[in-house]
Amino acid sequence: MTERVNSHPHLFLSEHIEQINKALHGICNWHSQETVTPSIENTLQKLVLLHDVGKGTTAFQDYIKNPAEYRGATNEKSHTTLSLIFTLAKAIDENWDELETFILAAAARGHHGRLPTIPESKFDGVSCPEWDIDNFAGGEKARLIKKQLNMVNYSGLTKETGLDLKTVSQLIANDNFSRLLTKLKKFLTNNINLKLLSLSEREAVNFRLKAQLIYSVFLEADKAFLAVSEPAHYLKREARHWQVRWIDQYIGSPPDTKTNRLRLKVRGDVLKVVEQNKTDRVYSLTAPTGSGKTLLAATWAFRLREIIASLPAAPPKIIIVLPFLSIIDQTIKEYKKLLQTGGYEADGAWLLTSHSLSDRNYAEWLEKEDEPFFVDTWRSELVITTYDQFLMNLMDPRAKYQMRFHSLCDALIVMDEVQSLPCKLWQPLESILNSLSITCNSRILLMSATLPPFVKNAIPLLPAYEKYFSQFKRYKFLFRLKDKLSIEKFKEELEKRLPIWIEGKKRVLITLNTRKCARIIRDTLVDSIMEGHNLPVYFISADVTPLDRLKTIEKIKEGKPCFVVSTQCIEAGVDIDMDLVIRDFAPLDSLVQIAGRCNRDGKKERCQVEIIDLVDEDENRYSEMIYDPVHLQVTRELIKDIMELPEENVLDLSNRYFNQLFDKKDTGRVHLKRFARWQEDLPVHELLRGKEHRQYTFLVIEEDPSLQEDMDKANSVADRWKRREAWRRLAGRIAMVSVSIYANPHFQPQQIANEHWGHWLLREGYYSSDRGLLVEGTVAIL
Repeated sequence: MTERVNSHPHLFLSEHIEQINKALHGICNWHSQETVTPSIENTLQKLVLLHDVGKGTTAFQDYIKNPAEYRGATNEKSHTTLSLIFTLAKAIDENWDELETFILAAAARGHHGRLPTIPESKFDGVSCPEWDIDNFAGGEKARLIKKQLNMVNYSGLTKETGLDLKTVSQLIANDNFSRLLTKLKKFLTNNINLKLLSLSEREAVNFRLKAQLIYSVFLEADKAFLAVSEPAHYLKREARHWQVRWIDQYIGSPPDTKTNRLRLKVRGDVLKVVEQNKTDRVYSLTAPTGSGKTLLAATWAFRLREIIASLPAAPPKIIIVLPFLSIIDQTIKEYKKLLQTGGYEADGAWLLTSHSLSDRNYAEWLEKEDEPFFVDTWRSELVITTYDQFLMNLMDPRAKYQMRFHSLCDALIVMDEVQSLPCKLWQPLESILNSLSITCNSRILLMSATLPPFVKNAIPLLPAYEKYFSQFKRYKFLFRLKDKLSIEKFKEELEKRLPIWIEGKKRVLITLNTRKCARIIRDTLVDSIMEGHNLPVYFISADVTPLDRLKTIEKIKEGKPCFVVSTQCIEAGVDIDMDLVIRDFAPLDSLVQIAGRCNRDGKKERCQVEIIDLVDEDENRYSEMIYDPVHLQVTRELIKDIMELPEENVLDLSNRYFNQLFDKKDTGRVHLKRFARWQEDLPVHELLRGKEHRQYTFLVIEEDPSLQEDMDKANSVADRWKRREAWRRLAGRIAMVSVSIYANPHFQPQQIANEHWGHWLLREGYYSSDRGLLVEGTVAIL
């Protein structure tokens, strides 16, 4: 009697295969037949059978029956490379398509880690080192493979999978191992690599996304029944229908102001374009700051979703992508209000947030142990996330991100504030997003008040958007850049102007480029105002915890006279309305963003946005400590002869700014090539945020008094997977009370904090909700 093959301690391999196939059915309910085609389904079926055949060794079987007691060699129980060997052997034996074989080989080899990368020399037509999908052909690795192949229970694997493995077994039986490896290596080099090389760049990007789709769907299916206790909840999708009429009901009859009339007109134009262009894939929305882009995006997504759902297709998932955590909170509130307008309470099935501050709760009706998997796989009708998460799911080869890639397929994706994307992502994103819209049947909306030029061939939701910009006359720029302004002179100026602002009950925003500079100006205002006046001074910077920043923004939104001192963390999307803005010099897109906080609702006469050129005591510009020199140079050249600029003329200047950046900056050609050709590249986070300097993160534990005790409880959980999930559930709370600093090389965090389970708990006296971190003289920060 043939001995059975286990895939897990409690499962035979055939049972695991059966569970994966059931999970695939549940996943496909979220997708259209245009995306998960019969060809893709066929490839998935092969992968289901092949991915774990490497578990058929006696070493792995000894391990899996009692993992805690296994005493054999760790490398002998490994299985992914062996699964790769069987996959290639089957492909040669049955004459499979080379590109399909590459997908199968990559997924089988990388389903516990990541997709492979190919050294650049593979595409240079020269001999090169082995890459991480064919590093089995020599030395110790080859000897290990030979040993494992001699341990395989071939008849047991055939019984569990139905696969005919006689080619491999006969070669091993005839002691032709070297012939087998040579055959597989030659197939990789002469067939698969050459086929990949023959693809055009556009074809290569399309192929990579197809591979990621298959890999992603399989990764979720492979884990599903192991991660959920109630498969019935997982398998069944009960679609929730967001309705465009909720937006009409929510808006109601707003006050009859010029700004509100323009907002209603813009929304009507957007709906008209959606009805006329139902089948288009990539849209753009260029609209003035304050025109209500959150609800305009919802209008586009909800109406398109209704149109698609009326066809024989699954309703597409909606994904809202935002650049900053500071604006996610207010966006979530807007969508929750829309749900409430429709008579529903938000749970994870309706609305899910995915970022470092989000909790990991899904729904009260779901078992607690099932929630992590539903959250991690974005099993929701509408997801609000960050650019970091979105781009890692789109481009990062690691399995933990790729498992969510298929959620970007058959989706309506709103990318807000796209001007915040660095230039080196322009070319990669133009190509990859176009491919995502075609290969994966998604529709994409790119939004900004100032749209970068990489957005080509998009259908504009406001074809005549220029006329809307010309009607907004809320502010004018006043460029005070003829002379540099020292921080001391600026302090003196503020002290002179304060009485006028106080008497006029003004709301003044001062935005500066460094934390240190912002702290100095904040303290100056507080000291001056305390002499007989009672107006609040609010401080918003990265020195302040996210919890305190959100509380402060809510206070500012009350609309009372106040002074706000901030760093650039406030400039994009934070919905506040100020009478006067003073901004230290920055790239033009940042200046335009901060101007959007000035007279936002247009209820006052035209207000001023003053741009100054601050320097420190050594005549060093603060702007040059923070921003890219090319962005600064282009901005200075554009405005060098301009003293004043009204809002209605900003659009033309912004277009010239982005066009010059496109000509002068690296727009990411090499990163597009590396993505298309499966080459190793910089981490996605580094492409998005730049290379991070050494920094330390501290928890202001008094802002969440029970957090330390809950950290102790999380760390005491015996099972390592449950312990990891317990920590993940605390991640949002930890992030909410965290502050990070860039410190000098001699700084030691224990000077101001105590270590606790790998986190630094800030000691009392080093933080104030009003001033943030109080570490002057202890560390060097910007």
